[in-house]
Amino acid sequence: MRLSERPAVQIAAPSVPDPDPDHRSIPHAHLSPVRPAGQRRRSEKPSWGYDRPEVGVYLRRRREALGLTQEEVAVAALTTLSSLRKWEAGLRKPSTESLTVWCRALDLPDWTLRKITSLVLNGMDALQVNTLPLIISDDDLDHLEMIASPAYYLSFPHMDVLAANTAARKLAPDLVPADPDSPRPTNVVEWIMTKTARDHIVNWQAVATRTIHMLRVMGPGLVPQQRLDEIFNSCHAQAPKIFTRLFTTELTKAEAEDDSVLVRNPATGTVDLYTCRSLRPMQPLRPYEQLQIVKRNRPAR
Repeated sequence: MRLSERPAVQIAAPSVPDPDPDHRSIPHAHLSPVRPAGQRRRSEKPSWGYDRPEVGVYLRRRREALGLTQEEVAVAALTTLSSLRKWEAGLRKPSTESLTVWCRALDLPDWTLRKITSLVLNGMDALQVNTLPLIISDDDLDHLEMIASPAYYLSFPHMDVLAANTAARKLAPDLVPADPDSPRPTNVVEWIMTKTARDHIVNWQAVATRTIHMLRVMGPGLVPQQRLDEIFNSCHAQAPKIFTRLFTTELTKAEAEDDSVLVRNPATGTVDLYTCRSLRPMQPLRPYEQLQIVKRNRPAR
């Protein structure tokens, strides 16, 4: 069957049963921003959930990850200590100019900048999602299949796999859309925690940390809490210690923007270097992103 002949894929995730019937899921903790593992109290349990994500939450988390004091950031952001404290606490909103300087002082990765933009614009980054038919049409699938390299349609920022072209199915046979009768969609973050992914991706820790970090930054406020809990608990159940460590890891700007993936060929054992690009269809606007994985034409270092 040609990819374009496959049934239209529903983007909206169906309701699902309790993913943790033994009630061992991680509780919905309202945490202060994630700190390096060595500074976290044992009683703290990470969670993807925030009832009201604010700009100050993300920028305070970034400051703490960099090991900077409020005084140091206030000086770099050309503001007073009192103003910075009120910005971080959400008691006062900075001007556009002050927010720009604040972000530059913290050298924010692109993912966090996009989240900040969404918050400042009151969620406009996601306003169009529910205004279009919630299906992937045959025409969209035809366009995906025309790409020679592995390519996917992913919901954003959930990272549920909505479609995969032939090249993608060959590269990762188990990272494909779930069957229509499946209780839950296939998810990139959940897949990255599987043993298959760990065996398949040579630089797995770097790729997994980037993937988890992106959802941790972008998810709250844009992804329904139930869906975040499903993904979190699935990942935690597969490898609790490893996932907790990755979840609490903050990235440098260079690490966050690194797009390399080293893939081991299961048949030959050779390692190929790929780069990833996430592209957002803009005309016509679509409520998903296209992920392309392209092999570099030079040896992996």
